[in-house]
Amino acid sequence: MEKNIFQKYNKCVFCKSSNWTKKKQFFQENFYIKAIKSDLKISDYQLKKMKVYECRKCHILQNNPWFTKDISRKIYSNIYGQHNRSWSNLINFFKKEKLPDHGLLFNLISKKIKIKNYAEYNAPFMGLFLNFFKDEYKNNKNFYKDIFKNTINYLASRQVAGESKKNQKTSFDRSRYFLEKINFLKKTNLKKKRINKFLFVDNSSLAWGQNDNYKSINSRTFSSELFDLKIKEFNQKNLKLDVFGIFHTLDHTFHPSKIFDFALKNSKYVIVYCHKNENLSKQHLFSLTEGFLKYLNKKKIHVIDLTNIIQKIYRSPELYFLCTKQKKYINKFKELI
Repeated sequence: MEKNIFQKYNKCVFCKSSNWTKKKQFFQENFYIKAIKSDLKISDYQLKKMKVYECRKCHILQNNPWFTKDISRKIYSNIYGQHNRSWSNLINFFKKEKLPDHGLLFNLISKKIKIKNYAEYNAPFMGLFLNFFKDEYKNNKNFYKDIFKNTINYLASRQVAGESKKNQKTSFDRSRYFLEKINFLKKTNLKKKRINKFLFVDNSSLAWGQNDNYKSINSRTFSSELFDLKIKEFNQKNLKLDVFGIFHTLDHTFHPSKIFDFALKNSKYVIVYCHKNENLSKQHLFSLTEGFLKYLNKKKIHVIDLTNIIQKIYRSPELYFLCTKQKKYINKFKELI
C-alpha cells in the first residue's frame, strides 16, 4: 500500500470558504471504488475516514480528507484511465445510432439560441458534439459505420513506433487513403453548414486525459478528427462563444471556479450537467447541489434549472442548469422560469 494516500481539503474547492456543516453519509461501493480499493490496497475502514461536508457559502458537498493529487492522477490515468461512459456514448451512437440521453436539451437550445461557436470542457463524448454531428450530416447508417471505422484506421495507421521502414511506409500510404476516405465521406454526406466547435482541456489530475483511449487512440485526438473541432487551452483571450457546455466535468478539476468563470466570461450561455448526490461517492472530491444555484443567483448570475424542463428520465440524482451574466440573454428563456 502506498503511503500518504489522503490529504486534508479544509477549504471549499469552489469558493474557498472554511465554513462547513457535517453531513450524514452512507458508504456505498461501486465499480470505481472496487478498482481503487484493489489497486491501492486500501480498506473500507480507510475510505470511511473520508467525511462529507456541505459548504455553508456555496453549498457544494466535499469529501475531507480525500486522495492526494498524486493518487488522484493515478486513479484517473492508471486505475480508470479510460472514461468508460464517455466512450460508450460514442460507440453507441455510431454502432446503434443512439445519442447520449440529454432529454430535450439540444432541441431547446437550438430553438432559442443561434449557435455559431460552441465549446465544451474535457470529456468530448459526454455532451452535445454528437447531437451537432447528427444535425449536420445525413442520417445514414452506412455513413456512421464508415466514418467511425475510417477515423479509427487513419489514426491507428500513424502509430508506427518499432516498425521497419518498409512497414512504416506501408502504414503511411494506408493513412493517406483513410484520410481521403474520411474527407470524401464528410463532403458527400454533409447536409448543412458546420458550426465552429472547440474543446477546452487542461491537465487536471482529477480528470480523464492522457490515458483516455480506445484502441490506443485518445479521446481528444479522435474527437478533433471526427467533429472537426479545435483543441484549446484556458489561456485564450477575446473569445466570442455562443454556448459553453460543461458535461459531468466541473467536478473533475481542482479549479472549478476558474473553469466556470472562464466559461461565463467568454460565452453568452453556459450549460452545466453534473451529479447531484447527497451521499457523495468516494471517487469524487466534491459535488454540486441545488443550493449551489441559489449561490450563483446571489452573485448576480442568471440561472435556469433545466433538470425537469428537458423531460429526461433520470437513473441517478443529476442536475442540469443554464446560466449567463447577461439578463438580455436569459430573457429568451423567461417562459421557462
